[in-house]
Amino acid sequence: MKKKPILIFTFCLLFLSQSVFAQQLVERVESIPYPLAVYNSPVGYLVEGNTIQLSAVGKTNLYNNPNGSPKVTNAPMILFEPEGDFTLSAKVSGNLQAIYDVAALVVYQDENTWAKFCYENSVKKQPTIVSVVTRTYSDDCNSVLTGGYAYMSIVKKGNQYTFNYSIDGREWDMIRSFNLATTGKIKVGFAAHGSRGDGFTGLFSEIKFEQ
Repeated sequence: MKKKPILIFTFCLLFLSQSVFAQQLVERVESIPYPLAVYNSPVGYLVEGNTIQLSAVGKTNLYNNPNGSPKVTNAPMILFEPEGDFTLSAKVSGNLQAIYDVAALVVYQDENTWAKFCYENSVKKQPTIVSVVTRTYSDDCNSVLTGGYAYMSIVKKGNQYTFNYSIDGREWDMIRSFNLATTGKIKVGFAAHGSRGDGFTGLFSEIKFEQ
């Protein structure tokens, strides 16, 4: 069956820090047996085969600052609701320009319980693997420098989540393993944001999902 890509552009003049806008997608990623939904009004997105392209405007983020300042949760996301334990992986890339341009794999329960695994432009403007775990407040951990792309995965076993990184998609290193204490249904998927610049487009290719 011929696959028909979906390209939808949404323009928004105002982004609220607590935006929860969601719209159902028609297409699915070939390797993911669950329907997708898009959140927080991306500038545009493209779903085709096992690839997702996701674009955010500037001043977007997903971060609950540990200093107690207001949450920023307006990063565009494409998420699905998996059943049981799983592994989700992708080749993650994007044209990093501004500080904190980010393409990320995400586990999301609610605005106070979530984690993201980031391909990020650091404050030194170097592509960096970064993890953020949020239990009311977010922590922020820079791990290793990478190149023009990174293979990244999330593994779920009960409430244990593990973030893994690879330079070739074959040999993997564990970056972080943690208990998120999620309850009931969670959402998993992909996010992009450009908190310091004028916007950013993340590319997720070679997406794989195993139950």
